[in-house]
Amino acid sequence: MSRNDGPEHDGSVHQVVEAASALDDKDFLAVVRAVVERRPSLSVLLSVVDTAAASLEPHRVEDDNTITDAEEVELPDTVVEVDEIIDVPVVLATDPRIPEPDYTEGGVPTFDRVREKIEGRFGTSIGSAELAHESPAGKSVDEQWDERQKAAKAKLEEIRRSMGK
Repeated sequence: MSRNDGPEHDGSVHQVVEAASALDDKDFLAVVRAVVERRPSLSVLLSVVDTAAASLEPHRVEDDNTITDAEEVELPDTVVEVDEIIDVPVVLATDPRIPEPDYTEGGVPTFDRVREKIEGRFGTSIGSAELAHESPAGKSVDEQWDERQKAAKAKLEEIRRSMGK
């Protein structure tokens, strides 16, 4: 039994995989794009889908940053059992993605971004250390340390007196 087999799936994952495997590349990317658009946490996958879709259409002509033959892509007629079917046409994104702030177009963080992240982590570590010392457990540890230091000084003085110094 695989990880995805279980009472919550009842084979539906396998059915979707089989249906998706039967699609050609263009239709498959349209389906993936339609699913990923509704999930912001998968935005990286959306850019990969757009890149893959662009590579499948080598005859597209760009003129002044405008695609002249942009077309609407319809989802394939695949039977999938769901509670509600939303019929929305999928249009492939043609504009290049705007990089996130503090990142280059290649996705590399800028120096300022790295510095801010390091400063944030440093501030967090200092703050957590201060909070640890202010907690009852932290105060207890500090008191134990002070007691050990006093005991060590007393023992050192006793040893010095016994040696005659």
